[in-house]
Amino acid sequence: MKTYVLCADDFGYSEAVNRGILDLVAKGRLSAVSCMSDRAAWPEAAQALQPYANQVAVGLHFNLTETQKPIPLVKLMQQSFSGRIDQQYVEMALLLQLDAFEQAWGRAPDFVDGHQHVHIFRGIRETLLHCLQQRYPNQKPWLRQVNPSLSGHDATLKALVLRALGQGFSAQAQAAGFRLSAHFAGLYSLNPQADFPKLLGHWLTALPEGTLIMCHPGALSPAQTGMALTRRQEYDWLASDAFARDLKQRHLHLSPTPAFV
Repeated sequence: MKTYVLCADDFGYSEAVNRGILDLVAKGRLSAVSCMSDRAAWPEAAQALQPYANQVAVGLHFNLTETQKPIPLVKLMQQSFSGRIDQQYVEMALLLQLDAFEQAWGRAPDFVDGHQHVHIFRGIRETLLHCLQQRYPNQKPWLRQVNPSLSGHDATLKALVLRALGQGFSAQAQAAGFRLSAHFAGLYSLNPQADFPKLLGHWLTALPEGTLIMCHPGALSPAQTGMALTRRQEYDWLASDAFARDLKQRHLHLSPTPAFV
């Protein structure tokens, strides 16, 4: 039986996202949950997730682009490439989010990654690695490596940009004593027209055992367009009997622990 990590990002983002992810966790269709601890919906969501604490890995989804004082993603990428990241702001935001995570969840995160993958950006990752080393010297959380394939999805340009932004991240993290997930998937356009069941089926069979696959499910919400519709479509497939049968027929198991570098 092959194992994979299926991780739902954005837990805490909204009531609809939380409801969808919690239902999937209860059904055994997810094995990790990445949490936005700076969102208003997080504290209540954390309490609802507590009964499943031994079932799934629970981590921090470090957020800089959809906060109360957001930095637009394009601007953040430009600052990263030009070496103009405000590291004091990054440190303050990270420490506040770690505080909020621990206060609501009651323990340190199992892992840390980034909303829109900001944790791998130059100028951010140095601060993140230093802060995590200082805060968790004896039991560091593992980190998500973002090394997307250029095929098997419909977002080649996005994959190329992330490869460029993340160049050197793995070496820096390993040198600082962190474990990293070895393989990564789940990248696609997030367009509602994309065939998520087909994409996920490909990742679950073509990629190495222990691959971490991110997803972004959410339940019914008032705005069923754009990303909200994508979230609902992902939720519908993951919650379906057909997906459960697919896992069984392929002899696949969802694990909270990825293969590490």
